[in-house]
Amino acid sequence: MNKLSSHAMIESLIRRLDQAGLLHNLSLDDEDIADSIWLALQIGVIAESKAPTITKPEPKIIDDGKIESAKGTPIKNEVINVYPKPPETKPDNQNSGITNPTSRFPFQVPAARTIQNSLEIGRAMRPLKHKVPSMTRFILDEEATVNRIIERDIWQPVRKSELERWLNLELVVEESRSAFIWQELIDEFQQILENQGAFRRIRVWTIKSQNNNLMLIRRKKGGKLEQRQHQHRELIHPNKRGLTLLISDCVSPLWQNPTFHQWLKDWSESQPTAVVQFFPERLWDSTQLSLGRKLFAKALNPGIANNKLILDDLPFWLNINWHKTLILPVLNLDPQILKLWARVIAGFGNTRISTYLFDLEYLSSPLPNPLLEGEGTNSPPSLAGKGDGGLGQEEQAKIIVKQFLNTASLTAQRLAGMMAAAPVDISVVNLIRKTCLKAAQPVHVAEVYMGGLIYVTKEDKAGKARVYDFLPSVRKVLNQAMATNETINVLDAVSKYIGDRIGLSVNSFTALIDLLPEIETDKQKVLPFAQIAVDVFRNLGGEYAQLANSISSKIQPITSSGDITKEPELKTCTVEVATIEIIKTHTFDFVVATLERESKRGKSKNWVVKQQQKQGIGVIEELAEGVNLELMEIPGGKFLMGSPKTELDRTELDRFERESPQHQVTVSSFFMGKYSITQKQWREVAKWEQIEKELKPDPSRFKDDYEGIDRWTRPVERISWSDAKEFCARLSQKTGREYRLPTEAEWEYACRAGTTTPFHFGETITTELANYDGNYVYGDGVKGEYRQQTTPVGYFKVANNFGLYDMHGNVWEWCEDSWHDNYKNAPKNGSAWIGQDNASKVLRGGSWYFNTRDCRSASRDYINFDSNYNGFRVVRVASRT
Repeated sequence: MNKLSSHAMIESLIRRLDQAGLLHNLSLDDEDIADSIWLALQIGVIAESKAPTITKPEPKIIDDGKIESAKGTPIKNEVINVYPKPPETKPDNQNSGITNPTSRFPFQVPAARTIQNSLEIGRAMRPLKHKVPSMTRFILDEEATVNRIIERDIWQPVRKSELERWLNLELVVEESRSAFIWQELIDEFQQILENQGAFRRIRVWTIKSQNNNLMLIRRKKGGKLEQRQHQHRELIHPNKRGLTLLISDCVSPLWQNPTFHQWLKDWSESQPTAVVQFFPERLWDSTQLSLGRKLFAKALNPGIANNKLILDDLPFWLNINWHKTLILPVLNLDPQILKLWARVIAGFGNTRISTYLFDLEYLSSPLPNPLLEGEGTNSPPSLAGKGDGGLGQEEQAKIIVKQFLNTASLTAQRLAGMMAAAPVDISVVNLIRKTCLKAAQPVHVAEVYMGGLIYVTKEDKAGKARVYDFLPSVRKVLNQAMATNETINVLDAVSKYIGDRIGLSVNSFTALIDLLPEIETDKQKVLPFAQIAVDVFRNLGGEYAQLANSISSKIQPITSSGDITKEPELKTCTVEVATIEIIKTHTFDFVVATLERESKRGKSKNWVVKQQQKQGIGVIEELAEGVNLELMEIPGGKFLMGSPKTELDRTELDRFERESPQHQVTVSSFFMGKYSITQKQWREVAKWEQIEKELKPDPSRFKDDYEGIDRWTRPVERISWSDAKEFCARLSQKTGREYRLPTEAEWEYACRAGTTTPFHFGETITTELANYDGNYVYGDGVKGEYRQQTTPVGYFKVANNFGLYDMHGNVWEWCEDSWHDNYKNAPKNGSAWIGQDNASKVLRGGSWYFNTRDCRSASRDYINFDSNYNGFRVVRVASRT
């Protein structure tokens, strides 16, 4: 289809929408129509889809103090895979140079889809959809031609430059040892960039190092690489219309290569250049990014090179040699981050992005990288014997596992335990992600592969075909620590997949083994998996060890009597075993709301509530029949605690600069109550055995139903700090798990959920999203309702990015910390700050009775710990070894 026919079809579509009244009734603008066409094209790729149809909430527009609710429109759920599945390829071992396939899974499993918010990512690129006159393509200027004929009687067409997209994208993908982990994610991201239409042209490149020589190779359609190498300056556009995106996890030796540094410097000083990092920010300290200084950058003009960016927060005393300094913005796939970056590229002067400043000499310093240890060897890299006085393999394995657990996310911990039940292969990992652990994403796979548990046992000469395995005894430690039922689930899932591939109907590992004698052509493909399963059963011990002996006899190759060797003498050893508490987790669906400015045709800019479906992992603690306590997993990470001095309304509380100084805090992972503790939950725990003090079963002021909703779902209030501590103590004793109040740092980190705005909703707040005194307005927001009472928890049906509800307003929430007038000398590790004056305790979040200022994420107050006008939510400590 040519461009003229496409243009005519789009015009026809707009006419029909107008005739049907949809343009007016739905207030559709050009961007809405473009999004609809884009989504239709994506869905059209799929022949069939069994995904459920759900009703997704439409945006609500706040106009002149009123909020207009739009009815939900049935659309496909966001988890629909709009991309065609990659073709399943047969493994090719002929040229791999690997002779021992025992650790390799011979069946390919396509990866699960990883990007669930492709439309939001596409929308984030809108600021880049600027058009400029083309230098090479021209179209008929109808108006000028008509005027020439009328005025001068010259019958000659007048041409004008055709408008085209402003930027050409150079997408550079680093090829490293860890690239196989991110491949599906990279492919999906590339497809989004190609489909959303923000760029004039997209060229894809592969950059890699071979024998310390840097190679830049062009990728053709379909991912095939060209034969010839290219010069890095071919990516630079002299007309200032180029943009470079480097996709890298920043851990490979490439980042210590001075030539690579020069390439980055040449690109970044010629055109906008950024790094797309798939690791979450909490893991960036384990990458080469830890060698840079994080700043914020903005631009006053579109398309300027990195060295022309305006750097905020740059210390005046810092002596910088700009000739040996590299400036690189670092992005992830969060649509909000991508939108900020796109606005900076487009020259919006009021937008800032995270940018790293690198000293190139310092950047060449090597970092330890577990994935590179044991390179090309058959022996483990770090578990060699240390003599009679040293630790044995199993003791060292326990230390390695413990170190991994101390830094890895809870999902990565579970994934490692499941991977220990099968061969270490990316296809097995894909199968686990699809069947046993759907919450696992590529970042969790990377945490396991790069967490010091796994090494390369064999690879071909080109370094492409690699076989991985757990370090000696690490598999055993993980098997013994993992819940047995989860180990069996993995074995059964792998067995079922193998059965499907070889034409057998099996639902368990034992069924596969029973049918093994009947398998002829594919028996050699099954035996390696069966042998590892035998080792796993032996590691589990007990009745499983007996089962392992029975299975081993079925798969043992037939040998002559002369080859039979005497079994070694068995000895009983006493060892300590590292244990992991495997937590039964649940996937929660929730809606995240943000407040954004939006301009519609013929209207001024209004505040719009934009809603997005998300999922999170959590746990459920059963307090009694029908009384559950739901908690969300809060991943560890870093954040900037406190507020900047420029934040609106902060100055009224600035006597003590109570929200200063802003400081970076590192927080470990934990679980936090999805809601404030309810009256129903309080009443149940108040019945339990007393620890320190008696608890009143019904202390709350508000005891009536609310708009037909049961009163017991309201948050409990009139609770003192010591009451809340007693509640946590009883909960800990009853369940055997550690419950407590959140520290002040944990509370703010959980409330912000990755945001830096005054509220996790954005720059302002509305009583359509939170319960506070609506007579007060924050910034240029709007007045709202003053309810004069609490609302049931989750009443507004919107959460933050961590899945937490009612973090702004409703009831003040107690924290563990004592009150301090400011953050001078405050802890930076997320722990509670207990002072000598322990009478006053910290409160967070604001309440139904207070104004917008007190509901901000950074707002903090205090009261005597015996005061009883407040509520609370609980934290459950994440299990450790």
